[in-house]
Amino acid sequence: MTTVRLALAQMNALVGGLRDNVATLQRLRTQAAAQHVSLVIAPELALTGYPPEDLLLRDGFIRAAGEALAEIAAAALPPVLVGTVVPEGPSVPLGSSRDSRGASLSMQRPRIANALVAVDTDGIRAVATKRLLPNYDVFDEQRYFHRGTGPGAIINVDGVAIGLLICEDIWAPEPAAALVAQGATLLVVANASPFARGRRVDRESMLAQRAQETGCPIVYVNMVGGQDELVFDGQSVVVDATGTVIARASAFQEELLVVEVEARASDQGVVINDAIFILDRPATHTNTVAEPLSDIAEIYEALVMGTRDYIRKNGFRSAVLGVSGGIDSSLVAAIAVDAVGARAVHGYAMPSRYSSEHSVADALDLGVRLDIEVTQISIEPAHQALIEMLTGPLGGAPQGLTEENLQSRIRGVTWMALSNATGAIVLTAGNKSEMAVGYATLYGDTAGGFAVIKDVPKTLVYELCRYRNEVAAANGDPEPIALSVLTKAPSAELRPDQRDDQSLPPYDVLDALLALYVEEDRTAEEIIALGYDHDLVTRITRLVDVAEYKRRQVPPGVRITKKAFGRDRRMPITNAYRPESR
Repeated sequence: MTTVRLALAQMNALVGGLRDNVATLQRLRTQAAAQHVSLVIAPELALTGYPPEDLLLRDGFIRAAGEALAEIAAAALPPVLVGTVVPEGPSVPLGSSRDSRGASLSMQRPRIANALVAVDTDGIRAVATKRLLPNYDVFDEQRYFHRGTGPGAIINVDGVAIGLLICEDIWAPEPAAALVAQGATLLVVANASPFARGRRVDRESMLAQRAQETGCPIVYVNMVGGQDELVFDGQSVVVDATGTVIARASAFQEELLVVEVEARASDQGVVINDAIFILDRPATHTNTVAEPLSDIAEIYEALVMGTRDYIRKNGFRSAVLGVSGGIDSSLVAAIAVDAVGARAVHGYAMPSRYSSEHSVADALDLGVRLDIEVTQISIEPAHQALIEMLTGPLGGAPQGLTEENLQSRIRGVTWMALSNATGAIVLTAGNKSEMAVGYATLYGDTAGGFAVIKDVPKTLVYELCRYRNEVAAANGDPEPIALSVLTKAPSAELRPDQRDDQSLPPYDVLDALLALYVEEDRTAEEIIALGYDHDLVTRITRLVDVAEYKRRQVPPGVRITKKAFGRDRRMPITNAYRPESR
């Protein structure tokens, strides 16, 4: 057996930020040099960020990525495996155009592959291209990439034959088995694997199975950070040949994890030159195994990182949100403070004629607990003005839902005005349960730039609030969510004595039903067969179906379940299918 010393560069990449990503990689390689590693391993598409989406259709972006790779290769730093895009296969026609004289010109673009490139002081030494291209859930890689071909790539570092794989390639047995058949004795996988509840356990279970099948240790390097709806949790991990975890990086933190891995000696593969970087290597090294977070802690940290990176990567310096004294806005405020700091968060309490005194008091109390500024703005003048303005055209004062939604839309307009005036992003506080059944006002409480908890069911909102209070209590800090907020009946407070349970079933019943219909794709008939009330199932599934047009106009938000609205669940708005009308 031979021991190889590796550095897992769990980095936070910026999509399209080629210069930033080169700087991050060079910084991590410099740190690795100080620790005398033989090889640095970066995540999937670390150079371009993931997912680059239609940037990949721009020739200029592909050329710029190639130039960035050349910059990586030119640096006198430890060898690195870097994720990027490379030309693969024959050119494909894009159509035609005409030159200045009217002659037809054929346009061609080389196909590209999702690649892992081995670079040392001699330049580019080996290229592995992704064999299996996911085209499900949030992934649509077949839109952009040509499937990798050939037998795969093996490099040799310190007498260990390292087979190179990319993300999806490790989830099926065949790519790993093929590399081992060619002589690989250790497998390295570069990943951009998005967070979803329970995903770490899924990954490590799969890696244990693959290690046992191949008899090889596996080094799994994951990206970290937020990208629009997606959050990458890191938690890079190394398993030995028995599938036992021998090293793990932290969750939701950029980190350089140095590990030593024992593998069978082999002379197979392209020899990577690292001799100038491993002088005076310490005799011993203890691998770090970060303790995994609890289920609820993972979700909370995913929401914090997704919010932080969306705000910062898009150039915002502060955030504003409406604080109603309810549980949803209280949770979003706490997440925002943990993401960007109390000084960068400003809350606005906007009571109407129907707002209760305790809700206004709870909103102001939240500001004290979180140490954020909360400003009170009454919407009554605007509410009265709109009622008077609409009375003539409507033949009487607005009534019912029309009058209720006026209040929500006044708040939305006010938030956006404050955003325009200050440059702050508006954080929206709607949860997944409300978004699912359309219990939200379009251009009202759905207004904003980022919907922090749009993938968080209402019952989970309560769990997250209790968790955040427990963390505060353990640290000796004030609990951010008051007991009165946790215990009062949820209400939009848009009419006298309004409560959510007048329009919806209890949230524990609703969320269980929605999980079946939305996340598991069960039919109404299947849900009824499980024992749910026929009329309730029919009503709720109908509400989900007809609210698609609202959800399509809601801001992006952090994905924390295995099926979120938007990138995952893509239903047509104009849709005549009804199970009962087949």
